[in-house]
Amino acid sequence: MAEGVRLYVGTHEGMFVYRSTNAGWEPVNQALISGIVDTMVGSIRRPERVYAGVAHDGIYRTDDGGLHWNKILAGDVRAVALDASEDTVYAGFEPVGLFRSEDGGDTWEEISSIFALPEAVQKRWWSPRTGIGHIRHIFVHPDDDRVLYLGMEHGGVHRSLDRGASWEDVTTGIDYVDMHMVAALPNSSTRYYCSSAQGFFASDDPNDGWTRAENGFTRNYFHDFVFLPPKAEGALPTMLIGTADESPKAWRRPERARAAIFRSDDGAESWRRVGVGAGLAEEITDMISTLVTHPLNPDAVFTGLGEVSRGHAHGEAGPGRVLLSHDRGESWADLKLEIPADRVLWAAAE
Repeated sequence: MAEGVRLYVGTHEGMFVYRSTNAGWEPVNQALISGIVDTMVGSIRRPERVYAGVAHDGIYRTDDGGLHWNKILAGDVRAVALDASEDTVYAGFEPVGLFRSEDGGDTWEEISSIFALPEAVQKRWWSPRTGIGHIRHIFVHPDDDRVLYLGMEHGGVHRSLDRGASWEDVTTGIDYVDMHMVAALPNSSTRYYCSSAQGFFASDDPNDGWTRAENGFTRNYFHDFVFLPPKAEGALPTMLIGTADESPKAWRRPERARAAIFRSDDGAESWRRVGVGAGLAEEITDMISTLVTHPLNPDAVFTGLGEVSRGHAHGEAGPGRVLLSHDRGESWADLKLEIPADRVLWAAAE
């Protein structure tokens, strides 16, 4: 297999697929035309397989590197995830619904046990625009596929320790429950982080509650974050996160987003802003919607930007951009792709 990258750019107006060449980034295909691609995940062992969730529509799968896409589940999908086997797929919906496939998306079953959560918890499942909540993020622990976490927009954080047979609410400590992402520190079964529209939090046991981990931030709206492998044995991974300001007004008025990327090298004990004057402007008006690691370079990461919010899966989009850093976020280069506002990315080895 060549040492190249295939980049999937999920935008507010469809899917754009590119491949890296010596001359830059070459278009491969444009698909899911006009669809709002709101979530995406791909296989590591089978890099030609990628799942894309289109809001108000359903989940599509490609098995040939983005040349063809087949619809495998209908519905207003807002989250998709794989377990470590990469055969089990989870899908989260609006209104709140959770489905699982154990054959790569060919057949699905509903995980209705989530509706056994207390009524007081379910009453938090709402959104300010539609009044209807959805599952924003699904985390399946890579070392134990029995452990599932759901980030609800709105609604907090819910956890299952038995692969979805039962659930518990683990939101204590989070006062504004508009969640965006939940994930464990790599190689840890206890240390977790979550981002929300009004806070970034850490916990050594989410059942005991969350505490703010915002030392060094100059923004108050937090979206996707990513871990890059440690630089040395025994060190902590590098963390990068996309942020904005004036939550939750930023996604309603993109010109006020004041987006920024921050980095932590000490497990979120402290943060510092990166990229200013090195590919990122001091004032960024479009939203930083996603961060994904490079499949071949442990120091590299992609980010997507656009004049639209991830959570606002309606309306028109402005222009988008995709940037690439080769130094863990310190500097960024614009790939100069002509795309609508980016919402999600996936990068796979060619």
